[in-house]
Amino acid sequence: MISIRQLTKRYDGVAALDGFTLEVPAGELFGLVGPNGAGKTTLIRILATLARADSGEATVAGHDIASAPYLVRAATGYMPDVPGVYQDLTVEEFLAFFAEAFRLHGAKKRAAVSHALSWSGLEDRRNTYVEQLSLGWKQRLVLARTLLHEPTLLLLDEPATGLDPMARIHLREQLRSLNQQGVTVFLSSHILGDLEDICSRVAFIADGRNAVGADGSSVLTLGPTAHPDVLTCEIDVVENPETAAAALATFTGARLLDSRGNSLRAEISGGAPRAAELLHHLVSADVRVLRFDPRGGGLEDRYRNLFGGKPS
Repeated sequence: MISIRQLTKRYDGVAALDGFTLEVPAGELFGLVGPNGAGKTTLIRILATLARADSGEATVAGHDIASAPYLVRAATGYMPDVPGVYQDLTVEEFLAFFAEAFRLHGAKKRAAVSHALSWSGLEDRRNTYVEQLSLGWKQRLVLARTLLHEPTLLLLDEPATGLDPMARIHLREQLRSLNQQGVTVFLSSHILGDLEDICSRVAFIADGRNAVGADGSSVLTLGPTAHPDVLTCEIDVVENPETAAAALATFTGARLLDSRGNSLRAEISGGAPRAAELLHHLVSADVRVLRFDPRGGGLEDRYRNLFGGKPS
């Protein structure tokens, strides 16, 4: 669905993209992760044909972004990080306006607007002015607008920014549903938990280039079976976390990642059997374990290793 080869883009001599390369097959729900200024927005704008690369090649839905931009736009729905809305239109007028922009007329336009209202849950608000909507409802409206022409690919730049927890949950459910209907979704986000919850894979970008981890890959596969041999254990103890840390240090294959209060995070090699042995080892060392939760190596761990801290 998306094929990117050595894309470069410079602004006033500064590289926003510097040879970024990526393949995203059709049908994926794929994430893009990196610090501020990494090149995420520039990449998505180039894929949406709103900016031109200086060099390199990319295709979207089989169409070259440079030579066939109109075909790319017909197959693509794009939502920027700060989507513009016409505040003095009603919800229905807003959708009808953009349906016309997508060259939908007559019965096709009416059907598209009706479906968008139903799908987004905005039917009861069709006569409400856009300026009266909450941020969460505006985000639903913008996503509904993006889908009016039934694109096969969604390009979403930080779609959850500013949303409250319930609105983010609803957005994740919408994206899962669209993906299950065959829509490929490519989104950037600084909310790692959201990406880990819905994406099958994520790519890392920094300084406009593919950010490569210790395993030599810039793409992380997510899911319960992504890293069966290396688990991250979240451990809560009743007291004396120093005793737990000391016991961890004597267990072969275990490595303490961090410790905050009575909570510890450790990495264990060998999969579930070794995690069970680690738990037994801790209890045998008189560590009073309140919670022991082993899970596959996650997105946050990879982010910390690559970028050294919290997402920005």
